[in-house]
Amino acid sequence: MNSARNHELSSGRTRHGLHRWPKIELHRHLEGCVRFQTAWKWAQTSPALAGLSHDALRQRIEFDGVRNFTHFLNRFAVLRQLYTCREAIEQVAWEAVEDAAAEHIRYLELRFSPDHFASYAGFDMEAVTTWILNVAGEAARAHNIRVRYVLTIARNYDEKTAAEILAIALRHRDRGVVGLDLAGNELLYPDISFADLFARAREEGLGVTVHAGEAGSAASVWKAVEELGAHRIGHGIRSVDDAHLLRVLRERRIALEVCLTSNVQTGVVPSLLDHPLPRLVRAGVPLTLCSDDPRISHITLTDEWRNALDLGLSIEQLVEFTVQAVEHAFLTPGEKQELRRALMDEVRALLLDSPLQ
Repeated sequence: MNSARNHELSSGRTRHGLHRWPKIELHRHLEGCVRFQTAWKWAQTSPALAGLSHDALRQRIEFDGVRNFTHFLNRFAVLRQLYTCREAIEQVAWEAVEDAAAEHIRYLELRFSPDHFASYAGFDMEAVTTWILNVAGEAARAHNIRVRYVLTIARNYDEKTAAEILAIALRHRDRGVVGLDLAGNELLYPDISFADLFARAREEGLGVTVHAGEAGSAASVWKAVEELGAHRIGHGIRSVDDAHLLRVLRERRIALEVCLTSNVQTGVVPSLLDHPLPRLVRAGVPLTLCSDDPRISHITLTDEWRNALDLGLSIEQLVEFTVQAVEHAFLTPGEKQELRRALMDEVRALLLDSPLQ
């Protein structure tokens, strides 16, 4: 792409234009994909939530203006209480895939904790996983989007729960489960647990992604890399504080899953303009833009593209992030080649069509 063409595209920052670009999403939590009207519907069946007004429910499950990491994570404790029946879980799974397809996301790695959806009503985690995979798979076929799944273990889980989630992931590899994630509050639970469990996941061929260096320091990223063998880092923005770590991430091709709006809303960066994304780009670390919890944050992946442009990045760089996302997806080499070819064919067609004018 020549510089004149790049300037032309970057200057046309209309949301409609950005919306049309094909995208890859590697860090999106199903738990954070609940449409408010869907939440309201199922809240009426929940003894813990049925008495809340519209405004009260919205304040508890969506970003409410309080920029605090632990406060933000408390949304998920409330969202757990929606799942009183199988139909609620299936509706959320379908709509999450439908929403992603509407954003022109061509490949989605949708992550979720079976425990999150099972615990309130006492469902079996295996059954919950099957419901989600069945419905999300149907939605993917209906909306022409490729979807794979990453199962999440929280830092505060006990060994039994964590081991059961890994076992579920391994049993469902033939149905699209491709990875294992460690998430949760790294301020309250800074130590890395489950090293043996994640080692087995890697040995069995699952991809490993670890939330680290979000609210925690660069030391948290080091632990994810050295103790859990992470292939990707969820957030990882504090890596910018350690030049040696940046070099290791670059040399080992460990990608950061960067979520701009989430980082502002959780208070881990003061504002969008203070975000270290441009410095990470200059450091040459593999990067991909992600939305994290789009319905909690009131955003789409398109909005994150726009935010990146506001930080001074170009359309050319955003396309490069998308290509890097393909490279770091938990797919086989053949699947990556096929996805990359389809993606670049679509990009070339858009360049000829000048969609941002």
